[in-house]
Amino acid sequence: MNQERQTWLGLLARANRDYLENIWATYNPGVPIQKLAGPETGLVQLNTQACKASVSFQFGEASCTRCVIAIGKIQGYAVHLGSDLRKAELAAYLDAFLQTAPSHQRELVLHPIRQQLELKKAEREQLTAATSVRFYTTQKT
Repeated sequence: MNQERQTWLGLLARANRDYLENIWATYNPGVPIQKLAGPETGLVQLNTQACKASVSFQFGEASCTRCVIAIGKIQGYAVHLGSDLRKAELAAYLDAFLQTAPSHQRELVLHPIRQQLELKKAEREQLTAATSVRFYTTQKT
């Protein structure tokens, strides 16, 4: 799997379901779609480390939904945190579509998702900056 596809799979996983519905309604090629797996929801184990040198440990579990479809000979794949079956299905459809779409069409689909995620990140950073605590120390010279 190439880096570009990994990027758009990540964007589709974090995209809003309504946006995916609208995009699929616009770009649906109208060809038969075969569901190879799912959509189905299961659990994934979350692992973490306390610091770089420590051993990893199980942090918990999270629900995860996946779907694999085929449009002709092209397979679309999607995985996202949460239990929204339709979102996983739409993301898999769009993955298959984007594999054959020209680069300008890919950008038309993915650019609004990037903008939305950047806006959410900026809002989150603004909220956390408002509650940050700064500690000052005095030093003897």
